[in-house]
Amino acid sequence: MARAQIATKRAPQGPSRKTLQSTTNFRRDIQGLRAFAVLVVFLDHMIGWPHGGFVGVDMFFVISGFLITGLLIREYTSTGTISFKRFYVARAKRIIPAATLVLVVATLLGFVVFSGTRALATAWDSLWAFLFAANWNFAILGTDYFSQDSALSPVQHYWSLSVEEQFYFVWPWLLLGLLAIVARFGTMTSRRTRVVAAITIGIIGIASFVWALHEATTSPTMAYFSTLTRTWELGLGALLAVAAPLFLRLGASTRVVLAYVGLVGMVISVFVVTPETPWPAPWALVPTIATALVLASGIGQEARFLLPLTNPVAFYIGNISYSLYLWHFPAIVFGLALFPNSGSFGFVGIIIAGFGLAIAAYHLVEKPLHKSPLLTRIRPRDKVAAWQEWRSKNGRQATLGGLLGAGVATLTLVAVALTPPAAPAVQAEVTSILGDDVQSESTAPETDAIAAEVRTALSGTAWPELQPDLDSVELGKNPEMDVSLGCLNPEFLVAGQCTTGLGPKNAIIVGDSFSVAWTPAIRATLEPQGFSVQTVGYSTCPFTTADVKLDLGEAASERCNSSRSAVTSHIVASAPDLLIILDSEYAMAQTANIPAGGAARSQAYASARVDAVRATGIDPSKVVIVTPNPGGLNPTACGSKVGSPADCVSDVAGPYAELEKANQSAAGTLGAQTLSTQTLFCASGKCPVYAGSTLIRWDSGHLTSQYAEHIVPALTEMLVPMLPA
Repeated sequence: MARAQIATKRAPQGPSRKTLQSTTNFRRDIQGLRAFAVLVVFLDHMIGWPHGGFVGVDMFFVISGFLITGLLIREYTSTGTISFKRFYVARAKRIIPAATLVLVVATLLGFVVFSGTRALATAWDSLWAFLFAANWNFAILGTDYFSQDSALSPVQHYWSLSVEEQFYFVWPWLLLGLLAIVARFGTMTSRRTRVVAAITIGIIGIASFVWALHEATTSPTMAYFSTLTRTWELGLGALLAVAAPLFLRLGASTRVVLAYVGLVGMVISVFVVTPETPWPAPWALVPTIATALVLASGIGQEARFLLPLTNPVAFYIGNISYSLYLWHFPAIVFGLALFPNSGSFGFVGIIIAGFGLAIAAYHLVEKPLHKSPLLTRIRPRDKVAAWQEWRSKNGRQATLGGLLGAGVATLTLVAVALTPPAAPAVQAEVTSILGDDVQSESTAPETDAIAAEVRTALSGTAWPELQPDLDSVELGKNPEMDVSLGCLNPEFLVAGQCTTGLGPKNAIIVGDSFSVAWTPAIRATLEPQGFSVQTVGYSTCPFTTADVKLDLGEAASERCNSSRSAVTSHIVASAPDLLIILDSEYAMAQTANIPAGGAARSQAYASARVDAVRATGIDPSKVVIVTPNPGGLNPTACGSKVGSPADCVSDVAGPYAELEKANQSAAGTLGAQTLSTQTLFCASGKCPVYAGSTLIRWDSGHLTSQYAEHIVPALTEMLVPMLPA
């Protein structure tokens, strides 16, 4: 890739190259900014505090846009061109070796620690990350960045690296192309170069910000990962770099004010912003503008009295921030998989491992290769001398880094070997949070048998042979969960859709996606009783009159809310002999205009449930409201080759108790039947992920088809006596 010679008329003006270069390179405050950003990201990912720590990534975007665009502008102003070969070789040496090392380690360790399904997913995620397309991979998969229940990919954090590199695949070419066009019509002064760059990045940034505003409400997942919605953040840093000459003559006191206003804004943002905040627009303006203020304060000369950012510790953490960012997430994911119940000691271990690996990688891989003569144009006679000089400068640090990395790996292996297995959950003294309102044990023999299996599973210390096993949990998903079959999408509701059985009586199951997961069990129970069964489910969309505000975004919320009338009309037209209502605690938690929790939410939800049933005009004696299984840990996330069943035991949570009480209240008001199924899944408020030899859930909530079949005899004992005559 040759240098592009494009400017035939050039008269550099304004601040000298040396002056502007000093405004952006080797600034201690920038290293301090990097340190702040990576530390808040690390803490947020590990312990969820500060809850807005994820904005550290947005700070990195601004810093990157500022530094890289400043480099491009200075080169063009000085030489009249931009060497793409030099630019991309420098970035490749800076980015690829350290990033590839982490991907290789994460992939190999995934096959050692994770189940087959998760290990293979990690390998694919690593491949996408290596191709700098991780953000689109996670967006297409519908990854919830803030989810703590899903099986987290140890390379999920690579999405931000992908966004940056995609931006730099386009921005230098676009900038040089436009400058080439403008150069044909006049002499390219420094001022004219910067005006063209400012207009270009300004238009791009505004368009990106407007699109981010739209996507943040209509498609939050895509908004979070998309390069199109993140470009404005890189563009903000780029615009500051272009406008750098305007800040050269700032007074010393003004610089201090700008720096501390920016620093305070950064601190405030990590506590004010939450995972529920619309993102990345408009709220990402807070941390990005704050970061830009600190950057602006140091153009020309660093602000004084900025010790929080310029102290030696912050400077060193800033130096290793790239390696620390790469290693922190695998350290967290694998650390929690290896030591799931280690508490504070586990977090300390994760911090030590994350920093240890980052320091080792920085001195062993990142810095030596970045500064090496590799891929650099050197005269043949000078190559030997260049490599000898490189070895003399980096050899000792690389050796120490390698020894540190080996030490961290050894300590990790020793800790894994010496860690005792977690105590069986059944040994804990626990009390059901539902109190006396829920029967703790059925007197029916089939139900008793399932309850006994649950109690046995809670005391298990080794994984049994499961169906489906942890390596193939996706085999537990029942066919009805496929949206194309119509069971899970009432937007395409038609008579007879998702219906089985030829009995003279008809039953309708209605609710969120849990109702679809329960369909095999309910059908197997009702069809022998002479029912045909139709399922009308909708993901995270409960059967109530309460509007929802889904985490999936405004568009999904509107589809759910607008579907209610069609579902109600269908039930009215069908005049079912039995209506089974079944939805989860997750759906209730996303209802809008209902109190946040406790008895008030239960009562409000019950009222909305009553209104929904009455709108159908159905006889309440034909209604059964089922409280399904509690949500819990995702077996793909908690189950590992080095763990035990105790790692996957979950508690019956508060929202589930609220749902139980809401269903009981609604049934009492209507004169309908209510069915609690908790005894089929939990004992004393503790819930295993399997019972007998059957996996209960294939994710954090939905039943496996195998367990749905397994509980049919018990469900028959529970449900059949409630059926209308």
